[in-house]
Amino acid sequence: MPRLLAPGRRAPLARVTLLTLMQGLAAGAAAFATRALFEALHAGGPDLPLVPVVVLSLSGLVIASARIAAQVQGERLAQSYALDLRAALFEHAAGMAASDVAARRSGYSSLRFVGDMTAFRNWAGRGVPRLIAGAILIPATLAVLGLLSPALLLAVLPPLGVALLLIFVGGRRLAPLHRRLRARRGRIAAEMTERMALAPDLDRLGRRNKELHRLRRRSGQMIEAALDRLRLAEALTAVPELMAGLTAALILLIGAREGLGTGTIAAALSALGLLLAPMRNLATVWNLHAGWRAAREKCAAALTRRQRGPYGTRGLPKGPVALRIEALELPGAPAFSFRLAAGKAGRIALGERAETALFDILLGRDPKPAGQVRMSGIPLDALSRGALRRNLCRIGADVPILQGSLRRALTFGTGVSIEDAALRDRLGQLRLKAVLCPDGDLDRRITEGGRTLSLSERTAVSLVRASLCKPRLVLVGQDFAAARPEVAEAVRHWIDATPATVLWGGAEGAENPAPQPCCLHDCG
Repeated sequence: MPRLLAPGRRAPLARVTLLTLMQGLAAGAAAFATRALFEALHAGGPDLPLVPVVVLSLSGLVIASARIAAQVQGERLAQSYALDLRAALFEHAAGMAASDVAARRSGYSSLRFVGDMTAFRNWAGRGVPRLIAGAILIPATLAVLGLLSPALLLAVLPPLGVALLLIFVGGRRLAPLHRRLRARRGRIAAEMTERMALAPDLDRLGRRNKELHRLRRRSGQMIEAALDRLRLAEALTAVPELMAGLTAALILLIGAREGLGTGTIAAALSALGLLLAPMRNLATVWNLHAGWRAAREKCAAALTRRQRGPYGTRGLPKGPVALRIEALELPGAPAFSFRLAAGKAGRIALGERAETALFDILLGRDPKPAGQVRMSGIPLDALSRGALRRNLCRIGADVPILQGSLRRALTFGTGVSIEDAALRDRLGQLRLKAVLCPDGDLDRRITEGGRTLSLSERTAVSLVRASLCKPRLVLVGQDFAAARPEVAEAVRHWIDATPATVLWGGAEGAENPAPQPCCLHDCG
């Protein structure tokens, strides 16, 4: 977990502390100025003293300006903290196995970056500054009361102590309420995020009413948890109001009994009014802290999930890649062995799950077994990320596509800069212009993941990328068999011309031929 007080965030926190201290000094000056003015009024002089009037007038400006500036610095601190958290979560997910990421519910993953970030920002931007404000302003106000009259300070301490105790005891009960609310809200967010795309199919299958009933039931449970949390949080916020009324009465009674001047009593009541804001903020601090703790536990758990392990540092020798697999454990295919000479083409007779797992291992998306897979005699786990990215290519519908133009989709991840005219020529050479770009518009918008593209179009995109990368090992999956005939023919034509080693997926007798037999073929 990134630290809240990392070096880059200490300066904003120091500025928050300084600005809060300025508010305390201004509040103290306002209290003493109020006493001086009331004493002058009591004396019956014709004119009020100028200095207390100026001090009282400027104190409000100083307090307001310092509070705004402190909130800005707190927001700067919060945004920096949230940025580091997002980066840490993305970095960790990027280092996880592709199969582990796929097993996570996308709704909960989105909650990490939306709902939990709000809790982190609230604690860093509002909770921590308010905690600092309470730690400074409450003792400062008590010091002012002590200077005005020790008797008034003794009158304020008992109700203040009781209020702080109630806030502390009640605040500790907020954490489990936040966890329960977060769990129920997260379940709804995850289900709705994932099922919105299935809503038309659920309606067709007659599941609309059942899903609505499920949503209402889950929402009812979430509302109950939200009301329980809100009820306790608002009760804690109301404690300072109860304390203020009782304390104001005590100040008046003790001031009258001790014979204190009107100015002193008025100054004490003014200081009491200034004490209310940090007391309210201290009550909300517990609520923000409880939300932060609930989000932090989940983020910490996400950052401890298994990772793939680091890439190696070695590259591949020039020329096509020779592939050797020895006793590799795959889903449904234990002890799978396979050998393929450099520049040859071979087919693996594996099920879809086993084939996907093998391709993910070869591409470096899943953990790389030590010594069981070798490319040109080099263990897979010893190869660098760049060596795998530049020399291996997957042809099929399972191709990463980010939202953007068709141009971006065709060149994404290739590291190749190519002019539009040359890219259109490449589409023509591959016989894919009619499939991907019949009107020559490379600015056509593509959605995230290529959802608006057909299986054949995504396969065509992968072929264009492969032609730009010039890989040394090409992986063709079983999904290739479902591509349109013109796309399948384009893939075969390009593979016939490439000097790369080609590994075909699919059972024996499938439509995807292996142009040349592999030198050794042992399926375990």
